[in-house]
Amino acid sequence: MKEEDILNIKTSRMASNAAIANKDVDGVSKFWLPDFIQVAGDGSHTVGKARIAADWKYMFSKSSPVFERLPDEVLISDSGDLAWEKGKWFYKNEMHRGNYSAMWRKKKGQWLTQCELYVSLN
Repeated sequence: MKEEDILNIKTSRMASNAAIANKDVDGVSKFWLPDFIQVAGDGSHTVGKARIAADWKYMFSKSSPVFERLPDEVLISDSGDLAWEKGKWFYKNEMHRGNYSAMWRKKKGQWLTQCELYVSLN
C-alpha cells in the first residue's frame, strides 16, 4: 500500500507542476487542504487555500513564474495517513532554485497537501 501512496503523491506533484505551466490555479489548488500553508523561498508565508489561490491568480495575471518541484523522497507514516515529501524546486524562466518539503494528509482516500516549505538557495 505504501508504494501505491508514494506513486499517488508523485503523480499529484507532476500534475501540479503541469497546472503551474498552464497557469491553471484550480489545477494547482485542487491538491491543497482548506487550511493549506505555504512558506515561500524568502520566508514569507500565507495561510488558507482561498487566499493562496487568489495570490496565484494575481501572480499569473502579471508575469508568470514557471517552476517545478522534483521530489527526491516521499515517506509514508506508519499510520498511513501522513506523508513527507522533499525535493528540489527551480524556476524555468528565472534563476531561482532551492529545496522544498511538503506535508501530505490522506483524506477520504485522497492525498492533499497540508503545507509546503520552500527555501531559496541562491
